[in-house]
Amino acid sequence: MRRLFVGLVAGFGLLLSGAPAANAGPLTSVDMVFGLGTLPPAVFTANYTAGAGMGTALNATTFTMVAGAVPAGATTATIPLTSAPPISQIQVVIAGNPVGGTFAGSASPVGVMPVTGAANVKGFGGFTLLGVPIAVGFPTTTIPPTAYGIAITAWANAWTTKTTTVALTTPTQFGAVTAMATGTNMLTPGGGGTVTLVSALNILTNLAGQLPAFTSITLGFVPEPGTLFLLASGVAGLVALGRSRRG
Repeated sequence: MRRLFVGLVAGFGLLLSGAPAANAGPLTSVDMVFGLGTLPPAVFTANYTAGAGMGTALNATTFTMVAGAVPAGATTATIPLTSAPPISQIQVVIAGNPVGGTFAGSASPVGVMPVTGAANVKGFGGFTLLGVPIAVGFPTTTIPPTAYGIAITAWANAWTTKTTTVALTTPTQFGAVTAMATGTNMLTPGGGGTVTLVSALNILTNLAGQLPAFTSITLGFVPEPGTLFLLASGVAGLVALGRSRRG
């Protein structure tokens, strides 16, 4: 019995020292929120099976996403005509991410991954007055064509888990000198948990003034039980060996 106990301890130590770490958590959920100024946020959600291959968290500070991982969809917010005539609605359409991205950092992962779509500015009766391209998640400046006297310029930024801000030229409109959003990193060394990336979009218009926009993407990763499986298998094997020797 004593030899069995020594064997179990020795085998357990070998497994701990020699087994590879379970540092591969597949992407299982994506929740994206696009907020434009004080309008109701647009929410897009997707859930994936662990083997879908949409992305992987390698450890607590490095993870990847493949093209198409960000869910597509459309949502519409109604604006009172007295607020910004002739605009009555803004429809946010997200097409997803045409290419993937890699995110890394010692404590706060950052990275570049374009997410594209459009913000359709609608007038009375639901007619589209202007389609404004949305391109978030990478440093860029877009100057969409004007229509009906509406001119729009937008500055986008990369993704970060730190705080990202937009300096306001009309601070009284939003009650602060800057508008900001902060991400989080709750990943474990084994590649499990959640991480929230944020990206700021600074939009200037000649009709509605400045509109700070923020996009956040919360990713859920489930760690693979590689190491735990090896440990359990090793202990079970040693126990079985001990029983066979006693028999």
